[in-house]
Amino acid sequence: MPSQEKIAIIGGGIVGATAAYYLQRANYQITLFDEGTGQATKAAAGIICPWLSKRRNKPWYFLVSQGAEFYRQFVQDLRADGYDPGAIFQEDGALLLRKQVSDLEADAKAFQKKKPTAPAMGQIKGISGQDLQDYFPLLETSLPATFVSGGARVDGQALIQLLHQALQAMGGHLITERAQIKAEGAGYQITSDHSQGLFHRVLLAAGAWLPELVKPLGLTCEIEPQKGQLFSLFDPAWKDQHWPVTMLPGGLDLIPFNNGEIVIGASHEKGMGYDLSIDQDVINSLRQQASPYLPMTTNHRIHRIEVGSRAYTPTSDVLVGPVPLHDNLWVISGLGASGLTSGPYLGYQWSQLIQSGQWSIDPALFPVEPYLYPSAAS
Repeated sequence: MPSQEKIAIIGGGIVGATAAYYLQRANYQITLFDEGTGQATKAAAGIICPWLSKRRNKPWYFLVSQGAEFYRQFVQDLRADGYDPGAIFQEDGALLLRKQVSDLEADAKAFQKKKPTAPAMGQIKGISGQDLQDYFPLLETSLPATFVSGGARVDGQALIQLLHQALQAMGGHLITERAQIKAEGAGYQITSDHSQGLFHRVLLAAGAWLPELVKPLGLTCEIEPQKGQLFSLFDPAWKDQHWPVTMLPGGLDLIPFNNGEIVIGASHEKGMGYDLSIDQDVINSLRQQASPYLPMTTNHRIHRIEVGSRAYTPTSDVLVGPVPLHDNLWVISGLGASGLTSGPYLGYQWSQLIQSGQWSIDPALFPVEPYLYPSAAS
């Protein structure tokens, strides 16, 4: 039976909300602080298809591949609690456009290597350019593609809203205010505009806002915000088509949802600080990049624009583990553009650590101290 100690999570994005959901589900006393400003998850529509990425970072691949597998358990758990995530997580496959046919052969070799440990990947198939419209009728290109049957899409904003709802329904507390933390005795005092409390254990999952959060603890944090903008188009004729998500060369994604909306993006803007304003020039650039692939949408007006801020370390490494010189304080940050894929898995794993003292994370692979350390003046 869980102890009556009070646990706080600062940051109600995909990591923090998942951790809060699973701990409250296990009858812990959870308070989730979520101001929500610029949160990456709320402005994200993500593709869950990490298996054939060209990135060679093994710790990163461990997180995203485990994250893709975990989504199936995640959906089952939400359904068991009476929630329907059917419109949030949709598995309609993914098209990975490639520049040449030899890339399809490389995908096939990677599939054979990775399939034994990645059952959620499903099957793959090489597709010539002229056959792509059988999968996605709006798509026009002469490029070949690899179709991954287990590829999926997730609506980040809707998922966060559902997790916040579930947390409160189970008796957890959601405080939608900016939190400040300071060490006090064997615990941590957390205050916001209209609340304060002493907590025994705390998870810092504040994304790009982590540097400001840890200053009162005498810590310096090398996390950099990266601005991300995306937009969507809408047509009622696109509803319930179950078109696959599509990853274009150059990093642009086309994400058709079954509600008739196609999300296009996202930008990767460095050096913008915490600017969350819409930059129409960036949106226009994204549309120009996508238009050759979606010429039938030229006359569609922009339906929606979202802006968020991702958290990156200078080396794009993820930091996961205890905070240096602080007992019972953990941090998960630096997930970058992969947050929707790996975030739920990391939040769940931290909840397991709290419950059993064990998790399936090797902190040595995701060191905290290079990016979070005592300030010189402290």
